[in-house]
Amino acid sequence: MTAEENITLRQGLEKFYSKNKDYLSHDKNGLTPEAKAFFASHDAAHVLFGCDISLFGEGSVKIWTIFGTTLGFWKHIRGYQEANAFELSREFGFTGFVSNIFKFLLSIPVLIVRAKRMHKPWPWSNFESYLDTPISEIRKEFNIQVL
Repeated sequence: MTAEENITLRQGLEKFYSKNKDYLSHDKNGLTPEAKAFFASHDAAHVLFGCDISLFGEGSVKIWTIFGTTLGFWKHIRGYQEANAFELSREFGFTGFVSNIFKFLLSIPVLIVRAKRMHKPWPWSNFESYLDTPISEIRKEFNIQVL
């Protein structure tokens, strides 16, 4: 068990925001309440599934979200459109794309299998009751095995 797993989901989110404050633009004014809620759930998924904000991490969290949460595929696509999250992909650039794409493509089957082995899907929009639960306990309850 890593030190990261000993912290609560709330603490993990605080650390995630602190570490990525220069890259996360969704806390700015002008977003709809729906977009803000989408990003809050997306960020919780980053922390819970152990994904950073690299191209590999963003791709991985999308696979986890589609196959391992209550959001599903179509709501996932709609949520990204409504939150205008596709604009984030412009920040990766060609070098970031090339250095991550093959690693990501090879990991897709592993991520899908791990998501399908979860005991139950992660509650995408109703995760607040887990905020003060250690990440290790959440992962055990849902059978989440991060890469």
